[in-house]
Amino acid sequence: MYKEIIRPVLDRLDSETFHDLARESLHLAELTPLTLKLVELFAAGGRRFTDERLRVNLGGVELENPLIVGAGWDKAGRAALALWQLGFAGVEVGSVLEYRQPGNPKPRQFMVAPGTAINWLGFNSPGMDVVAKNLSRYRNPPFKLGISIGMNKDVPHDDSPRAHAVVAERLYGYADYFAINVSSPNTPGLRKLHEKGRTANIVKAVIDAMEGKGGRKPLFVKVAPELDWKAIDDILEVAIEHGVTGIIATNTADVPEMKAKYGERWRTQPGGLSGDDEDYRRMATEKIAYIYKNAGDKLDIIGVGGVKDAGTALEKIKAGAKALQIVTALRGEGTAVAGKINKGLVEFMEREGARSIEELVGVDAGKGGPVTTRI
Repeated sequence: MYKEIIRPVLDRLDSETFHDLARESLHLAELTPLTLKLVELFAAGGRRFTDERLRVNLGGVELENPLIVGAGWDKAGRAALALWQLGFAGVEVGSVLEYRQPGNPKPRQFMVAPGTAINWLGFNSPGMDVVAKNLSRYRNPPFKLGISIGMNKDVPHDDSPRAHAVVAERLYGYADYFAINVSSPNTPGLRKLHEKGRTANIVKAVIDAMEGKGGRKPLFVKVAPELDWKAIDDILEVAIEHGVTGIIATNTADVPEMKAKYGERWRTQPGGLSGDDEDYRRMATEKIAYIYKNAGDKLDIIGVGGVKDAGTALEKIKAGAKALQIVTALRGEGTAVAGKINKGLVEFMEREGARSIEELVGVDAGKGGPVTTRI
């Protein structure tokens, strides 16, 4: 019913306006136990699905299933508990910046096809103090919380380590893990921070900030799907050298040819494509497989990019992802998406005789030597 009736109506609305309404509706539902329980009616089958075989250990973080709401959906930490009620194991809030930043001028988020989006939001954030206030509502939450860290656009690159570290320091008490986001295509010059030395300096600063607050928490670095293999190798070297927990692969894709499939006007428009696009999904999965083959014994991988159902989830898990993030599919597939994926994963495991979802991680990728696929 969602795809046939509800989504066609929503696709006529301004995408960001709808997104804000959906998030705030979930936020309001958290205000009482009764309204929060009602959220569960919008999960698959009208109830929150769980199964012990779905549990994964992500860098020491125990997740009850492999699904996390990815950064960008709840930038300010307003609806994490309600998203858990829909069947996700965790939420990655952010990206969070030191100071408030309005982002790029609107309109800046578009559904270019059912389940496929292009956005150039530009790191809109209320700032770390507002996010801290929002997260303070959650005491002993059932979900796991990741915090994606970014930096304000007017911060000089030489000051980027401090700008990231101060957010980690401010939100340390709320995070189960942190993610460094230097891969958004929507802030001018940000992807220059992918350079090996700059990434290393940011990683070291964030680690120092955590150790100053009480000890390291799991730390991930998020990469862009368009990076060439040499750039990926550089990031893997930095991550391993500094004891980073893992890699989030990948962010949205700023590929002109890919965007132009949805109309020539999009070719030269800024921003990144996400969601149900076959080329984008394959690009992200190839990055996952490469990382797993070359560093899967040292780094955990969170897979992102075109996950919408059990089939696309399995594709990334088999390529090497231990956990998965979903953002655009919440719009494309609806609120039941987490439950449907988790049920589908269990059904697959039952057919294949797998006792745990972790048994499937990387079975299609293998390790050792270069991958044969190239973008």
